[in-house]
Amino acid sequence: MIICRYTVNGRITGISRKYLINNLFNMFSLYLYVRTSKKIFNTDLHVSGTGGEPKYGVISQFPVVDWPDKKIRINDYSSKRSFEHFEVGYSKFGLERYSIMVELTATHRVGLHRYTFPPTENNSKVLLDLSHILSFGWGLGSRFEGGAIISLSLNQIKGVGEYRGGWNNDGPYRVYFCSQFNVNATEQATWWNHRIDKNMTSCVGTSGDKVGAILTFDTIKNPVIISRVGISFISADQACNNAENEIPDWDFDLVKQKAVDAWDNELGQIRIESNDKNLAKIFYSGLYRTLIIPSDRTGENPAWKSIDKYGKLVPYYEDFYTLWDTFRTTNPLFTLFQSQRAVDITRSLIDIYENIGYMPDGRSGSWNGITQGGSNADMIIAETYLKKIDINGKIDWNIAYEALLKDAEVDPWEQGLFQGRLYLTDYKKYGYIPSPYDRNIGYINCPSSRTLEYSANDYSISLVAKELGKINDYIKYKNRATSWENLWCPNITYDGVEGFIIPRFVNGSFDTEWASDDNNLVTSTYSFYESTSWEYSLDIPFDVKRLIQLSGGPKRFENRLDKTFADKTFLGGYYNIGNEPSFFHACLYHFIGKQYKSVEVIRTILKTKFGIGQDGIPGNDDSGAMGSWYAFNVIGIYPLAGTDIYLINSPCFDKVTIYLSISPLKTFTIIAHNLTDINIYVQNVKINDKEWTKTWFRHKDISEGAVMELQMGSEPSKFWGVNGEYEDNKEIEDKIIPPSMSDYMDK
Repeated sequence: MIICRYTVNGRITGISRKYLINNLFNMFSLYLYVRTSKKIFNTDLHVSGTGGEPKYGVISQFPVVDWPDKKIRINDYSSKRSFEHFEVGYSKFGLERYSIMVELTATHRVGLHRYTFPPTENNSKVLLDLSHILSFGWGLGSRFEGGAIISLSLNQIKGVGEYRGGWNNDGPYRVYFCSQFNVNATEQATWWNHRIDKNMTSCVGTSGDKVGAILTFDTIKNPVIISRVGISFISADQACNNAENEIPDWDFDLVKQKAVDAWDNELGQIRIESNDKNLAKIFYSGLYRTLIIPSDRTGENPAWKSIDKYGKLVPYYEDFYTLWDTFRTTNPLFTLFQSQRAVDITRSLIDIYENIGYMPDGRSGSWNGITQGGSNADMIIAETYLKKIDINGKIDWNIAYEALLKDAEVDPWEQGLFQGRLYLTDYKKYGYIPSPYDRNIGYINCPSSRTLEYSANDYSISLVAKELGKINDYIKYKNRATSWENLWCPNITYDGVEGFIIPRFVNGSFDTEWASDDNNLVTSTYSFYESTSWEYSLDIPFDVKRLIQLSGGPKRFENRLDKTFADKTFLGGYYNIGNEPSFFHACLYHFIGKQYKSVEVIRTILKTKFGIGQDGIPGNDDSGAMGSWYAFNVIGIYPLAGTDIYLINSPCFDKVTIYLSISPLKTFTIIAHNLTDINIYVQNVKINDKEWTKTWFRHKDISEGAVMELQMGSEPSKFWGVNGEYEDNKEIEDKIIPPSMSDYMDK
């Protein structure tokens, strides 16, 4: 039996993107491969595991040998890697061209570089490229707007760069840096475009320029050079303070160990017992990725400074990339094992609302955007409130509710791609967002999927209203949450399945021509964001009961699900585990009293689509969304996002201990008795020694500490999780099947 927290030595596994983020909250990140995988640069700000156009990749610093004295062509001096090695909090790699070894670690706001050069006299150089950015050239490209090497000495480079664009296509934002060295250089120089100037200690560049600095070292006697690079969004002086305060000496190994200790503390909030080493590796790699972004930039907000009633800074988070990706699994996981972080993120979202006017769905570089679907900060706020995790009362729920109503009622109009709800006026007027007759829709506008997501947002708002005693609002938003039904067309049949969510015109007619053409329902993403009509026609997790009714009842719904999961690649137009709208689908069998079929699908996905190699996840990790989906499912539970409900699946570990709180100490322990590779079916469940017949539970059932025990067997149980003769006569809270919004329409 392995009692495992996680392994701090050895390669991080299951990571599909080949860069390492060394710091828990991603204030500083270091390592990047360009798209060809042949060149290496070290850049000082990244996001993690995201799709689409990149962001940041700025302040590039890297070592070279034998640099020319008078002229520079920055792109001529990259290098292939000769080797690579990754650990938590540490990476190292070789630059084949120069026979240099680079080692990297970090603190919260500072990156620490250690370069081992070959012995050379005044030929070992460190180049800083202030104008470096990341761009794939997809129309949202990042660009360098200008900047300056503010000061240059033989052991320090200070400066600032201003950048614009990237994924959220906005800006500008400024990044200040302070790169300090443990030994003095023998020469210093600035560079501007192709010109090197050894007589200047400052340098200014504008948009389109290339600008930076060079330090030259004598490495005959001491080939090891250490650099600490402080980053700030406030000032260059603060960047220097960050560097000196967080790394007061030059002990690389000590900083590395502290980084390991920091990760050990965070990942240790969930402890597992298992005989499967690979399973543990994949689990902790996924957990690791969930903690990288959003970035905790408290104290580094250049736009405003908010103080709470206790005289302390209000938490400030950035790099929500995006809540559309993370609200389903990442944030719900935080509410379990990182509850203070979940509260701080919630406070930050509310603070952004107070200063910007809307809570973001995406935010990066101090700008909101892009909104890919619903106003999904609503889901985060609702879940934090419903789960009652703000035990210290730091959230002003009156302002939080005001922010929710702003999303629900005020159309952002031309800003709708960046904040609020795009086409909100139409959604409220028609009960759905009409699609244009010419089907000319921008990639991200997606009226059909937005209608579904706004419905989900409204349901979560209604739950908050109910708990706050605002009954009229509760009724209003619960009723509005049925808007998704206005896009349900019962007359469309495909592959033996009847009824689909399809586009609808402003005159009330459905776009049946599109829905009947070829295989559009399972191949086209027209009117739907990143998924098909088949997928979105199942994406109503908050009202599955009504979805089953519209689908023709439990038997027809089961047939629909069986067809959904028939393609065992799980990456097709019926179901795509690599994209968030399909995340909940594997749990839908719960709602027809066949939890065991959910287990079978989930186990197959876990076994075939996740691994310990570099292709160990089936798509972009999307800011930890994929890693947290995996984490929930191997733990054996799954959240109904925007509510306080969890579904019971099938644990893959013998024992899991989740630290809900450290002070006071509260744990949620899941024990799977008689668990084997064959014994995957739940036979019986107890929570705190109480027989638990339901296939779900609420957060309050475990919030004060709990032990869930599951007896496992090789065949589906004939009793647990099965609808009994008197199921319909039970109270909603006592039913085996998880509740849906429709259960409460008259309540």
